Amino acid sequence: MKPCPTFRNLCKLFSLVFSTLTLLYFIYIVVLVKIILHGDTFTPPLIKSTKSVEVVCAGNVAKDTIVRLRNSRTCLVAAYLDLREGSAVRIVGITHRYKQETLFCHFCFPDTNDTVVAEFQIHADHFEFPYGTTDVVCNLKGSRVPQYVSIGAGNAVPTVLKVQNTQQEKLKFEYDFLLCISALFGSYSNVLQFIQSMELHQMLGAQKVILYHTDSSPIMKKVLSYYTKKKFLEVISWPITSFLNVSTGWHYPEHPGELHYYGQTAALNDCIYRHMYRSKYILLNDIDELIVPALHNDWPEMINYLHRSNVTADVFLFENHVFPTTLQDKSNPLTPEEWSSVPGLNIVHHVFREPNQPNEINPTKMIVNPRSVVTTSVHVALEFTGDQYQVPADVARLCHYREPKQKELTKEFLIEDTILAKYESALVLRVNGVLNEMGLLNSGRKKRRKLK
Repeated sequence: MKPCPTFRNLCKLFSLVFSTLTLLYFIYIVVLVKIILHGDTFTPPLIKSTKSVEVVCAGNVAKDTIVRLRNSRTCLVAAYLDLREGSAVRIVGITHRYKQETLFCHFCFPDTNDTVVAEFQIHADHFEFPYGTTDVVCNLKGSRVPQYVSIGAGNAVPTVLKVQNTQQEKLKFEYDFLLCISALFGSYSNVLQFIQSMELHQMLGAQKVILYHTDSSPIMKKVLSYYTKKKFLEVISWPITSFLNVSTGWHYPEHPGELHYYGQTAALNDCIYRHMYRSKYILLNDIDELIVPALHNDWPEMINYLHRSNVTADVFLFENHVFPTTLQDKSNPLTPEEWSSVPGLNIVHHVFREPNQPNEINPTKMIVNPRSVVTTSVHVALEFTGDQYQVPADVARLCHYREPKQKELTKEFLIEDTILAKYESALVLRVNGVLNEMGLLNSGRKKRRKLK
């Protein structure tokens, strides 16, 4: 009996489909092998950039650094894509710790807007103030990445935030070391120390400084403008006082206010996420603090040395050492007399520090791999992957120029510390150059202003 023509046609069709699928599978295997053998980064489809048209949800697109949600006690700073553990849009914010509310996240897509209930993750370090730094986490449902997220409470008009950190395919860092400083406030006018700090940080290896700015004096704004034009400083407006009654201290209720110290932890967390894929390392310290190597010339040498014996470390802690500023310890012959006309502290005049108490926990500041940090406080990282390493004082120290912490100590009980000596000559020349370029040495004032 002859085969049925229909059956023959079906066989041919099946053979053609099978051959095509086999060829496609073979091509897929070849491409995958080439990717692996050539060491290229295999990027999951979820984080690949798309060329689709930007779609904005209904609502008000936030343009300011801080926005308060309508009918809510929550303020938002910025939204960041976070794919390290699961898939989510993580929004750095500030909320009331005792009065919980329900917020809804709407992901903006061309064809639909997915909606999820926001998850509040209040940071552990809130220093007992009513408001605290929080992560408002919006978990993604599928593999698509929104360019915008809309968030709101109930029927209130939502706020729309652009989702940042969506381009993670290749880690080509703009900077090796970036410094986050928060926050300048209270008509800050410590001009001389600020300039010394900026110049010394450049000598140590900083390629960019990010400063969260609430308020400063007119002359200080001129200095900020100078370093901004030099592309070394980026100033981020931080109008936190327009939203909350902030505290000028650390201890509640001894220091009254709704939020700890001008929202310092919110600014630091935002700085980490904002520059997570721009800088290899991020430093977290204040403008009156310096992480100074004792064994090495700069941070690159120091970090390479530390990594050789601490391969898995992603958080490096540096113990605080107080250099009291109440009396001048040293007259540096290299320091021009004209510096006395510049408002602020001259750190090269202070070479004595207080001994740290062995039975006390001394504060630390950090150099971190930002891609390993989930949340941070001021002195320690709260959630992170990898290991943490406390750097010995004979390798590097955090030099803190401030009023005495141990006020009862007289000079003979202080420790002479010349850790800055190797930088002084070059530092004085650099500071002179800045002061001359800005015209700050010709003010005619004979005495330095006293700092409050």
